[in-house]
Amino acid sequence: MADPARHPTLALSSTLAGQSLGSLCLSAAAVVAPVVAPAIGHAPESVGLFVGAAYLVAMLSGLQSGRGVAWFGAVGLTQVALVSAGIAMAAVPMSATPPFGHALFLLGIAALIGIGYGFLNPTAAMILDRHTPPAHRALFFSIKQAGVPIGVALAGATMPIGLALWGWQVTCWMVAGVCLATACALAPARRLLEPERFVAAADPTREQPRVFKGTGLARVLGSQSLRLLVLTSFAFAFAQLCFLTFLVSYLNLGLGHSLAAAAGVLAISQVVSTGARVAWGAIADRWIPPCRLLGLLGIGSALSLVLLGALGHLSPAGTDGPSAGFGIAVITLVGVVTAVTTMSWNGVYIAALAQRCQPGELASVTGASQFVTFAGSTLGPVTFGFLVRAGLSYDLTYLLVAVLPAIGGIALLCSERQAAAAAGPASPGSQTRPR
Repeated sequence: MADPARHPTLALSSTLAGQSLGSLCLSAAAVVAPVVAPAIGHAPESVGLFVGAAYLVAMLSGLQSGRGVAWFGAVGLTQVALVSAGIAMAAVPMSATPPFGHALFLLGIAALIGIGYGFLNPTAAMILDRHTPPAHRALFFSIKQAGVPIGVALAGATMPIGLALWGWQVTCWMVAGVCLATACALAPARRLLEPERFVAAADPTREQPRVFKGTGLARVLGSQSLRLLVLTSFAFAFAQLCFLTFLVSYLNLGLGHSLAAAAGVLAISQVVSTGARVAWGAIADRWIPPCRLLGLLGIGSALSLVLLGALGHLSPAGTDGPSAGFGIAVITLVGVVTAVTTMSWNGVYIAALAQRCQPGELASVTGASQFVTFAGSTLGPVTFGFLVRAGLSYDLTYLLVAVLPAIGGIALLCSERQAAAAAGPASPGSQTRPR
């Protein structure tokens, strides 16, 4: 069958919208927890269990992405993800009534969000891999991955406004409506992004592109190149969530700066990480192959986390006057550098994964990879919190966390050097798999 026309703009806008909304729904719980949790009879800190449950389900649902794409198509499964998130957000206000305020009901809502969130990355990878111009694949993947901080920013900006204007119940219903409306809006895109599914319906004898229907774990574990790449994503995600989750607590409780100043540093780092993801994608397309760039980002992440751990010596707590201003300036700079490395690798990683997959298996392989990545996202904050509760300081814990991306980055660079030596002289574009 002839290669269908590419629709890169439609593919990118569809996947970016899905990723942003999924991230918004997952982040909304943390934003509204101080208000909503007491209103439904739970402690605000219980949001950690809610988010953890959502990530756990996302790990499992991602493993089924290959089968889901075979059943619904990549765009159809994206619609399923948005509908699942929309139903979850619509159900949140029900938790305020006695029959539905039980913790199990809330965990069910978390599961619905997790189901949708687990589908979004594999389906987006398959759509973009097919419709993105090969010379700009890493850039497109990185722009799509910018949907994660965009969703976090949307949750932080819109949810408090909604709470103030309409109350948390109406705000949740509005988010649900946006998710469901977006799912409906994607329906016409299916004919352009996956025309072979409609051709097959009209002519069952016509050959369809192969879609791998397994979980992808066997493929990942059986391939040395994929196995190393996926294990590296565990280390990178571990460090990323430690930085994101504990930065404010470190700056406020560990270094004695105000909560407003600490939150401001976090906000700036989120904005910078959005742009950095796009920039790294462009660099991976033009100058540095994705796997090599990932290795360099791992080294950079380790160095920036070491610098983050040294902030106690650069910015003494409790100071006033010019020295305090200098301390915040240094902290902001370090936060930005850490965001550029520790939080901005995701799109380049998906591009590297696409290079090592065969046509039709990217959704299932990405789902299996996501299982490992989300394991790092889940275990990172849990381990960091355990170490702090055990008596380690925040700065020493960040120094320990830096070991993981350092190992991952060095391993990737060594693997790339060995592959280059075995293959002989080659241009960066020759590493891309045949299409």
